[in-house]
Amino acid sequence: VHFGTGGCIQVMAIQQALPNNGDVGTVTRTRPAHPYADQANAFSDVFNEGDPALLDLYAAVCYDTGEQPSVPNARQFREAVRIQNPLPVAPAPPKAQDGRPAEAVEKKRKQPEEPSFSLRSLCLGTASASCLALQFKGRHYTKLDLSDNQLSDMSAAAICGIIHGLPKLKWLGLAGNLLGPISMAEIGKELEVDTKLEGLALGEHPAAAAASVHPPRMLRPSNVGAEGLRILLKALKKNTRRALSTLILSRISLGAEAGPVLADFMQEDELLKHLDVSCNPLSSEGICALLPNCLRLERLDISDTGCRGELVHTQLCTLIQNADHLNHFSIAYNTLGTRPLRRFAKAVAICKSLTYLNLAGTGMDTDGITALADALLSSETHNLTELDLSENQFSEVEAMTPLAHTIHGTGLQILRLNKNALGDAGVSELGDALHPDNFPPHGPALVTLEVASCKIGCAGAEHLLGCIRLNRSLMSLKLTDNFLDDSLDVSLIESLKYLQELRLDRNRLPRKTIQRAAQACIRNKQRVFDKEPRSLRKEVQRLKVQEIKLAQAKKNVAKDEAEIFVRKDSRDHYAEELRQVRATAAKAARTSQVKISSLEDALNSRRTYLQQVKTAIMETARQNESDITQLQAELTEREASLVKLTGQLGEVDWELARRRAEHPREVADIKAKIKAALEGTEKLKATATDARSQLKTIQDRSLIDFKP
Repeated sequence: VHFGTGGCIQVMAIQQALPNNGDVGTVTRTRPAHPYADQANAFSDVFNEGDPALLDLYAAVCYDTGEQPSVPNARQFREAVRIQNPLPVAPAPPKAQDGRPAEAVEKKRKQPEEPSFSLRSLCLGTASASCLALQFKGRHYTKLDLSDNQLSDMSAAAICGIIHGLPKLKWLGLAGNLLGPISMAEIGKELEVDTKLEGLALGEHPAAAAASVHPPRMLRPSNVGAEGLRILLKALKKNTRRALSTLILSRISLGAEAGPVLADFMQEDELLKHLDVSCNPLSSEGICALLPNCLRLERLDISDTGCRGELVHTQLCTLIQNADHLNHFSIAYNTLGTRPLRRFAKAVAICKSLTYLNLAGTGMDTDGITALADALLSSETHNLTELDLSENQFSEVEAMTPLAHTIHGTGLQILRLNKNALGDAGVSELGDALHPDNFPPHGPALVTLEVASCKIGCAGAEHLLGCIRLNRSLMSLKLTDNFLDDSLDVSLIESLKYLQELRLDRNRLPRKTIQRAAQACIRNKQRVFDKEPRSLRKEVQRLKVQEIKLAQAKKNVAKDEAEIFVRKDSRDHYAEELRQVRATAAKAARTSQVKISSLEDALNSRRTYLQQVKTAIMETARQNESDITQLQAELTEREASLVKLTGQLGEVDWELARRRAEHPREVADIKAKIKAALEGTEKLKATATDARSQLKTIQDRSLIDFKP
């Protein structure tokens, strides 16, 4: 991995810390002498007990942060990794001297299990991600957490290398990094072909982040946005063989425009089962677009998304009523209101699959908790086992009464009421509900009760501890951050016989009281552990006899299985031959049938053609007879006309002969008349000329002008 000029110098300087012929990852190399060998030996001592690949990772972190490597910082880095990974980090599989993997030398040796690896909040950058992709390639991690680091768009290729290089990786955490749409495009290309990754966390809920770091703090939101989400979902659509079923998208800057994008993906996708879009400003508009397409989900978290109950309650109730697989739902830190909460509570009572419900910070008051309790008590199926009502507004004793009835009448196992002003009266009401006498023989089914930051005083706590003294179901009680002081009766804590976890921190209690409470819980745990070995020893003695019988039975089963295998093999062989014979016969039958069908079709077509020809001949004959009759009638008419014309022709011939005889005489007469007319004309012209001459002479003699 090339880290640049300065990075290479730092990596080389620190890598000299390894002894000669040391192993880093899966590469065996001899390190040359170096002038800084004495200084580097200190780094070798720091990482000697752990994975040698952490030395290269520390060098890459130094390059990403720009700090000078030092032994104290190296120890701090090692401790941070060790705290996050309590089990020792297993080194990469060793190789034999000839370079072949150890599995080729020792075939019976099993690969060590490496279930998870966490590298949170270690300032990992692009160089560190590249180092991880190279040094941890081929390891069998199933979960890798890289949250709250400095991974940016430039680290996307290295992240793809990590996904591709870990053959059993099922979950990858990238929350709190600097990833954007560019990195989503690069990671999406890897997810288009990936078939092993089951969960991808681009964000993290603040509650989970607070539990993983000390002191608790908020992770920075990622800049993925709606555009990056669109690119990622488009890549997931293309992979029909993917195993990805969990998508955590909290705190990645999703606005209202991301709701339709997620809705389009959810409408077509059937593989996604867990979706978390909490801590995004989706608003009511985005949530309304998303909810109708979430019917196939098993886990859905829309907490702190800015939606309001009066705007989303219709889609919300429809989802809860129609979802057959939804078992985990959170709408925490969204304002619901009393009226929408009543409808929502009725929908929860109908839902048969829901086991976890988070309504923390929803502004629920006494009326709201009453409506929820009535709905849960009236439900036919009490499947809800975990309920979170923290940070709400019910502080009256009347709110605890329906909640106490809910503890009695349902199978609720975990109840969280943190940061509600219950006071001594409210917790006393809860204590009465947890008393085993009110729910014989061992008390209600509640296993965990959290009432932290509820303004509980010593009187209320003592009443609660007295009520649960003989309760065999309740195993965990959280009373942190209340008004408890040294006046608390410690004997009540010590008299608890079954409680295994009691948290009293952040109270005004002396350390001795807290220690005595811890000792009482340890004593109860030990009592349970002591009871189990005695019953186990009896069970072991019984199982030894059964084991002998089982071994003999296994031998007999092995023989029977071998015989069955041989017979199955013979049966499969004969079945295959029979199948081939049947296939050949079926093929021949199909061929013959096809030929017969073709010949029958040809014969039928010829018969049809013959019938058509016969019909045409008969039609032609009828037409010919009709034509002959018509032509004969026409011939008779024409013969009569011919006779008539012959008579007329004789008359015409006689008239023609007569005219031929008379015509010359008529022509001669006409010519004579024409000649006489011409002569008369000449005479008239001469007379006219003489008349004009005379007229002119007369005009000339007279003085009158005859002109107009």
